[in-house]
Amino acid sequence: MNIFGIDNRLDMDCECEFCKNKLPFDVPSEIVDAAVTGNLVIFAGAGISTETNHVFKETLYQDIRHDLNVADNQTIDFPNLMSQYCKQRNGRKLLLEKIRKRFEYCLQFKELYRTATSFHEELSSVYSIESIFTTNWDDYFERECNAIPIVTAQDFAFYNTDGRKIYKLHGSIGNYGSIIATTEDYLRCYKNLRSGLIGSHLKTILATKVVVFIGFSFSDFDFNKIYSYLKKEMQQVIPHCYIVTLDETFSNKFSKEKATIINTDGTYFVSTIRKHLEGIKFLIPKERLQTVRALSDMRSEIHEKSVDFFLSTKTPTAVYNLFYQDGLQHAFDFLEYHSKSGRTFNPTRIINAIKSYENLKSEYLKWKNYPDYVYVEGYISGLYSILADEKLKEFPFFYIMGLGMIGTEKQFKSLLKKQHTYHKTADIVGNKHFNIILQKESQVVPHHRPFI
Repeated sequence: MNIFGIDNRLDMDCECEFCKNKLPFDVPSEIVDAAVTGNLVIFAGAGISTETNHVFKETLYQDIRHDLNVADNQTIDFPNLMSQYCKQRNGRKLLLEKIRKRFEYCLQFKELYRTATSFHEELSSVYSIESIFTTNWDDYFERECNAIPIVTAQDFAFYNTDGRKIYKLHGSIGNYGSIIATTEDYLRCYKNLRSGLIGSHLKTILATKVVVFIGFSFSDFDFNKIYSYLKKEMQQVIPHCYIVTLDETFSNKFSKEKATIINTDGTYFVSTIRKHLEGIKFLIPKERLQTVRALSDMRSEIHEKSVDFFLSTKTPTAVYNLFYQDGLQHAFDFLEYHSKSGRTFNPTRIINAIKSYENLKSEYLKWKNYPDYVYVEGYISGLYSILADEKLKEFPFFYIMGLGMIGTEKQFKSLLKKQHTYHKTADIVGNKHFNIILQKESQVVPHHRPFI
């Protein structure tokens, strides 16, 4: 097996609760190749969500044990514990309320939410990971990765639609009736998996893709249940998989032929894979989104001044400049929104979008549609911001028809002070098109909506 030589050594002086689990590892070439070809599938367990002591003081399992006064020396698995809890009056309702309140509590505090979703946020930028399976109930993959939830057989109708999917084998907090918690629930769930669409899809995925299990321990009931189910359904012939875990006992339970065990933190694992994909230019560096956000904030301040400039001059040039800045903002908005699906970090997709808009821009110029022309100019400039290798020292926030993009407000105003018409036809079209709002008494501020 070829191994990529990635120097992922850490500052060994850091022994905080988070960094101490970021254990260095060799990146298997099969995983990188699968990520590039869209064949990498993640199977996520509770360890990458709320059920660690990094989020709550107690896991749900520990919380329920405490409520039922289960002795410390008594062994009981997760579904049996939940079944016992549900035997009390309105027990099922009380359990679901407890689960809901845990997720709501986490949402109230950014510190907890950031910790619970650090894995999801890291994974989101790897656009080629489009299939995720989980036994978790939370909606973090939906929130942080723009994943379409597939919970029931009816949802499976959408499995072939464009976009990332999250297959929720044990139900979702968004559908209380779907939650699998008790022994009875598990029996029903695995009966449905054996004959249902989602179970069939899972077996197909396992047989044809590279699967990485993350967030499980060997004592994890969910992992053992899922793995036993797959062994039985696939007649003991389970393709080689990868298991990312901090549980070192996994290595003693699996032969190298069956699984490669990678002992490290799940979020750190994805971060390392992402860094490698950035290194081979498959992904745009995630940090560039911060540049886009900074430019968006700067544009907002500059746009306010540009509005004042328009109100004081009432010229077509000032309108075109505002439309250009509207295009900028809408591109920034587009990049921000699609960052969660990872599409923002797909260089091929961004470059192809720019080429399409360049062609459209040429058509608008030919048709003398200058309002849409300058808007598209702004949109293209905004898209280019995510491709910039270095921090943009002088981003073109201004625009003058006939001259093009202008870097600074000082340059912009200096050129306009010369009272020179840089594009006579655009000026004539603008005076006619914007006739009403160019009247001195008008206080209407022109704005280009995100449509062309």
